[in-house]
Amino acid sequence: MIEREEAVRRVQDHLDRLWPGRMAVVDAEEHELAWVVLYQSAEYVRTGDQAHLLGGNGPCLVDRVDGRLYAIGPVDYVTGEWEEEYRARVRGLPVRTAVDDLDDRIREWAAAHGRVHAMVELRTRVPGLAPSEALAYVTALRAGRAAPEELVGVVTKALVPEPRCAVLAVEDAARRRPGRG
Repeated sequence: MIEREEAVRRVQDHLDRLWPGRMAVVDAEEHELAWVVLYQSAEYVRTGDQAHLLGGNGPCLVDRVDGRLYAIGPVDYVTGEWEEEYRARVRGLPVRTAVDDLDDRIREWAAAHGRVHAMVELRTRVPGLAPSEALAYVTALRAGRAAPEELVGVVTKALVPEPRCAVLAVEDAARRRPGRG
């Protein structure tokens, strides 16, 4: 388990490799998944002069289990949008999606109103499904099975936005910086 001091040290070492002496860690927030380590320009930290204040920099994340570093953008930090992607992509944890919610709704509709009404509800939410596909999807869910994989793919494409890569491993983030290889 990575402790706060170790997380701060790892981020400061990383910042010093990229911008020697120009950045300073200013805070580390504890999160169940990672330490959220904020940094600012060293000149601003020393002087308080807002002319040296960084804007648009997101924090670094230090995984609490393995200590790997990741970068997230400032908007993802403020909104918490990074957490779901981190759980799924970095930790490999299951994350509930709109498809899970739809499947629950279809099961409820099928039990309460019958298969045809459940099919109508499904096709209302995912118009790209043919009636025969909606029938196969609803029939599987009513029987307590998973929907056919190819149809889950169609539903997922319709309901789940493409991942934005809010969480970048620091080596990926460094590669994306202008002027870097």
